[in-house]
Amino acid sequence: MKTVLSYRDGEAVPIRPALPLVLLLYALMPDKAWADDTSPAGFDAQTLHQRGIDPQLASLLLATPRFAAGRHSVNLRVNGLRRGRLEVSFDPQGNPCLDRALLDAANLVIPAEPVGCQDFLVRYPQSLVEPDPSTLTLALVVPTEALRPVQQDISGYQTGGFAGMLNYDLSGFYNRFGEDASRFGSANTEVGFNAGDWIVRSRQVQTWQDGLSRSTHLEAYAQRTFASHQAVLQAGQINLYNPVLSGAQITGVQVLTEHALQEQGKSAQIQGIANSPAQVEVRQNGALIHSTVVPAGPFVLNDVRRLNTRSDVEVTVKESVGGERRFTVPAAMLGLGLPAPGYSVAAGRVRNVGGAEAEAPWVVSAGWTGSLHPQLTLGSGVLATGEYRSAGASLGWLPWLDSQIQVSTQLSNTQSWEKVSGVQTDLSWSQRLSERWSFSAANSWRSSGYRELEESTYERDGSQRNSRYRDQQSINLGWSHPQLGAFSAGVSRSSTFDGNSSSRALAAWGTSIGAVSLSASAEWQMGGRQQQDNAVYLTVSVPLGESRRLRSWVRNSGGQNRTGLGLTEQLDDQLSYRVSAEHDSSDHEVETSVGISALPRYTQLDLSYSRSDAERSSYQGGARGGVVVHGNGMTFTPYPVRDTFALVSVGDMSGIKLSTPSGPVWTDWQGQAVVSQVAAYGRSPVEVQTRSLPRNADINNGLAVISAGRGAVDRVEFGVGLTRRMLLTVSDDQGNPMPVGASVTTNTGEFITLVQDASQVFLPNVLDQGALWITTSQGKRCELRYELPAKADPTVYFETAPARCHTP
Repeated sequence: MKTVLSYRDGEAVPIRPALPLVLLLYALMPDKAWADDTSPAGFDAQTLHQRGIDPQLASLLLATPRFAAGRHSVNLRVNGLRRGRLEVSFDPQGNPCLDRALLDAANLVIPAEPVGCQDFLVRYPQSLVEPDPSTLTLALVVPTEALRPVQQDISGYQTGGFAGMLNYDLSGFYNRFGEDASRFGSANTEVGFNAGDWIVRSRQVQTWQDGLSRSTHLEAYAQRTFASHQAVLQAGQINLYNPVLSGAQITGVQVLTEHALQEQGKSAQIQGIANSPAQVEVRQNGALIHSTVVPAGPFVLNDVRRLNTRSDVEVTVKESVGGERRFTVPAAMLGLGLPAPGYSVAAGRVRNVGGAEAEAPWVVSAGWTGSLHPQLTLGSGVLATGEYRSAGASLGWLPWLDSQIQVSTQLSNTQSWEKVSGVQTDLSWSQRLSERWSFSAANSWRSSGYRELEESTYERDGSQRNSRYRDQQSINLGWSHPQLGAFSAGVSRSSTFDGNSSSRALAAWGTSIGAVSLSASAEWQMGGRQQQDNAVYLTVSVPLGESRRLRSWVRNSGGQNRTGLGLTEQLDDQLSYRVSAEHDSSDHEVETSVGISALPRYTQLDLSYSRSDAERSSYQGGARGGVVVHGNGMTFTPYPVRDTFALVSVGDMSGIKLSTPSGPVWTDWQGQAVVSQVAAYGRSPVEVQTRSLPRNADINNGLAVISAGRGAVDRVEFGVGLTRRMLLTVSDDQGNPMPVGASVTTNTGEFITLVQDASQVFLPNVLDQGALWITTSQGKRCELRYELPAKADPTVYFETAPARCHTP
């Protein structure tokens, strides 16, 4: 059945005609109109004629919408469960062919050979087949005995595919003060490929500081998920995962459950305040794991991938005005969480990313986590080298609603240059007190003889050993109110074996009063060998239109007050700009800055420039995105490519906008785009923004839901074709208008549309259109004839032309 289009706000809008017209017929028909069973579809033909309705049209509109004859790509569902996407053949009546390929995909019992299109339904006649062309779905409801027995259902996810990839996060900073100048650059890169569900990746950080270059290679590994066993295999330079003990970097092999992989890849969010445009470096276990540049003010580093979840993170902020600040974020403040259920085993050689030189020992590790009770989880782990042993256990408890308590203990014994043993105990508690209040607290304590694997492997001098932390405490508090906004505060404290201690506190508050936004941030550094400056930052943001905002702020750092005024505007979804001026109360200097953030379809760019009265100027720049190399060429994306992704094509049309889970993307000159992040073993919707299509283009279905296994490279093709829409003004041989409601059909009687007011007929596509006939309610029939302009106009939704209905 073809589509009828209605007109709304000057544009044609497709509607499904069957349901509204049948309901209208039902409302107009008296009871006797249904009495004559010899008329089409049980209607009374005389009554239909009196209403001006063609009886054949009434019968046609009662038919269920169906797929056209041929092969169509559909989403298969069996008894409500997804079974993936596949090509299915349909006959002229719209019935699908239940051949071997479909039965295999549906995991259904195959009848005796040979398998014809309807043999399955002959064997299981109670089965229901429900094709839905509006959603490109084929749903089957079958008896349970028709299902093949399986241990685990993983057939509904796409697998396989091959593509190479490159992720990049580049930043640069140039600062000039009088005759002095400094330069800094960093590149966080990840390169690899996916092939046959294997994931191969290499990650590294490169920095440049005033002509000096430093490269840190973090990891290079191959990984594959065996979904039928819920297991993941990793080999190469990997991060050892143990649910209880602190991990390490090894060169070896590791097998762990799929759930544990989610915890292993958990990223961190690090907050701080920069007093000026600054370079920020993040280290863990002495290795540089992230480097970037931030503007002045509060900053949040999202998606910082840690080497493990149980080691502290050290952050260094290098200010452009001079000076350097360091602070440590305890692992507990970044979130330990309950270990994932399952197991992990690993073996390999210890690898030191931090750069210390020593003979690398072999290490083996094993861990297991399971549920003892719906509210009680037990975890255990062991780790051993030739001269080091450690073991640990953890207990996770959900005592009541919105509460979580975790306690863990680790024992270690070192027989290298030190012969010591020790214990470490961790305790954490998170609780949601009410709809408004929540808090979390953590405490970690260790004896002087406790050693992590890395500490026992690489020898340190006495001062370094004494500077190890003895105990750490942290507490976070959150509060929210519908009118007063949201408040959060966190405090962490750490003391070492040499008697030193340091504390750090963060607080943030934000609310909205109408369209006005208020926020405040504060940071305190207390104690430690380096005295740190405290900072307070207050901001008020006022809208000046739909996409323009005026922002004013006051900040205090180290006893110096600064006040500023700035303007930001989001011009569209690809470009925004910002300008600001800031006054320093101490020296009365004014610093001005201007910057832009752009999403030029295939990358993300940030550029800014600032200048002060004291002849100090600085430039900042950054670029982020990814590149995918595949069989059809090279495609760029503005977002980092994850371990599971998809390639999308929209015909060969460029500049078509799509909505993806990562954000908007646009097709390139080949009509291709990348969905850089697909939820493994989940559902990821991708939608074509139809307003970005050319006016003379039609799309079969603008929505696709991707269901892929980890490591797959899925391919989605949106069927798009050029069309030529015509709005005809029709008259008969005598020049009289055609009656409203007359049906327009093909030679074979297939319904196309209806004659509308003013004797107008809208044809959704006249390309390769055969002869058309108009039939009135009195049964009169004439052939529709018209002439097309030689060249179509792609800038309009439809063209207009006169037409004549010729009676043979």
